[in-house]
Amino acid sequence: MSFLYPLGLLGLIGIPILIIIYIIKNKYTEQTVSSTYIWTLSERFLKRKNPISKIAGIISLILQILAVLFLSFGIAHPVFTMHGAANRYCIALDCSGSMRTVQGDETRFDIAKDRVEEIINRAAGGSAFTLICVGDATTIYEETTDKDRVLSMLSQTQADYSPASVDNALSAMQTLFNTDSSTLNYFVTDKTYEECSNVEVIDVSKYVDNFAVGSLSYESGEKIVVRGTVTSYKSAAELPLRLDVVSGGQTYTYEQTLYVADYHEEPFEFSTELSSFESFSVTIARDDAQPLDNTGIVYSVETENTYRALLVSDEPFFLRTAFGVMENAELTVMSLAEYDEQYASSGRYPSGYGLYIYEGYSPSELPRDGAVWFFGPQGNIPGAGFGIQDDNVEIEGYGTLEYSDSTTAEMRSILNNILYSDGDLIEGGTVAGDAKNIKIKSYMRCSPYGNYSVIASYQGYPVIFTAESAHGSREVVFATTFRDSDMAVSMGFLILFRNLLQYSFPAVVDSTYHVCGDTVTVNAAGNADSVTVSSPGGDVTYLAASGAGAKFTLEEVGTYTITVDVAGTLRSYRLYSAFPQTESQTSVTEASFSLAGEQTYEGYDGQYDELWYIFALLAVVLIADWVVYCYEQYQLR
Repeated sequence: MSFLYPLGLLGLIGIPILIIIYIIKNKYTEQTVSSTYIWTLSERFLKRKNPISKIAGIISLILQILAVLFLSFGIAHPVFTMHGAANRYCIALDCSGSMRTVQGDETRFDIAKDRVEEIINRAAGGSAFTLICVGDATTIYEETTDKDRVLSMLSQTQADYSPASVDNALSAMQTLFNTDSSTLNYFVTDKTYEECSNVEVIDVSKYVDNFAVGSLSYESGEKIVVRGTVTSYKSAAELPLRLDVVSGGQTYTYEQTLYVADYHEEPFEFSTELSSFESFSVTIARDDAQPLDNTGIVYSVETENTYRALLVSDEPFFLRTAFGVMENAELTVMSLAEYDEQYASSGRYPSGYGLYIYEGYSPSELPRDGAVWFFGPQGNIPGAGFGIQDDNVEIEGYGTLEYSDSTTAEMRSILNNILYSDGDLIEGGTVAGDAKNIKIKSYMRCSPYGNYSVIASYQGYPVIFTAESAHGSREVVFATTFRDSDMAVSMGFLILFRNLLQYSFPAVVDSTYHVCGDTVTVNAAGNADSVTVSSPGGDVTYLAASGAGAKFTLEEVGTYTITVDVAGTLRSYRLYSAFPQTESQTSVTEASFSLAGEQTYEGYDGQYDELWYIFALLAVVLIADWVVYCYEQYQLR
């Protein structure tokens, strides 16, 4: 036997101290009686010897000594060595989404944690534990011998939502097994494996009913048609389906009942009379073992990426018409006089728009929270990414603009589907079509600088080009006007207009329906101050604002909210992360796996330290008994 805290034995010093006190203390006590007569009568009893009183004192001393003895041993924490009883344990815990399946009153993951706790509790003292979370192969703890700490960390472990591969966890287990072949390996999961070697698989699953919505899609036009599938993972059933469509701020509900055979995927279709929507959801209105896969939500990409633009012009007809064909564009028109009165005269600049268009006007202050377009700028603009060299340059007759021959990804995107006068059409890199270029009769000679790209030029001078303001906002400059060109009737202008809209105000989210585990790209503008992502559980992630796009991984099921802050203007976008269909299956049989090597069972010396509880308990009991005994003796005085 050894002691974890041998200094606790210093408490044994109290034993000789108690004995000394017992020897030197006064055995007699002075008492006051009521009369001499009673004292005389009691003399005959005092003359007799009373050995019981002496024994009572010895009993008190013995109780005190035992109390000090057991209390000191309890503090010293006695430990008994158990030869060859301890082992190293490596436990892989399945943390995949399927472990959230409900069985009875608890999830499979709760059941799995109970099984792991049983393994830990029955292990000999001094055993070392390593717990690996299957999925991302996170090692929750490694070679830990403190059972209380191990159990505490186990209780805090949570299951994921996404699929999990056992490969990474097996690699980590193999590393430990190579180090010590006597390591006892366990894999606690809800899957069945055909065969395994050197690993004990503990299957916590049982057959339960589960139904799942999957593969949502839609077609829009005169009416919206929603399609998808419903799968049964155990028994056949008639499932009530409900479609909720949010359109124009109102919710429209459609219902149908779908028969689904066991272990079968059944398609469904909803047809509505609506032509547009903000979002829709499909729900299985029936309880089952996995509620997370009973609903799918799709948000309208067009609604989530609505263009909100401010047009400053005295002749907005052509640009208003161009915006009219954009279904997801909201245009506010303001005359030059109104703009001067509301902003320029007070030294302020507008905010809250994703795009600012100035036609025949040069503001004295550039907005900071959106892209800026100029049609026929009238002078130099502080903070702009270009300067004006000469006043309006007149051309005899008409001049034909030449488009850039750059092959960069940005320029290919801007010139995608643009028609050339020689009959060539840039269409994803292919050639087709027949039309004409833009012709101009005058233009402002501009000089872009910094980060810029020329889209179209006349005799080497840029007429349509992109630039970047001092605030980092994207700029598009048309060094001509509708009056001085044929842009209003050009077949290529509307296509160019649409392409430049996508360039200036890129879709922050390309798709709103994803599956948990997917990686999503956020196309935030380069001048964004911050980009935050709020998960369904309320966790907030800060992404690097970059024109190249920031990426993050969907780790939860539900609606994510992306918030982009540009100069204090917040814009929010939503997307839905669906429960993976592979994790909806309630019974799965996987291929065989094994750990290489030969299992040995050479344990090492363990420790049994539970006796200190007994010593502590005895000390408490003896102290209590001693106190009661002393009180009784006091009452008999």
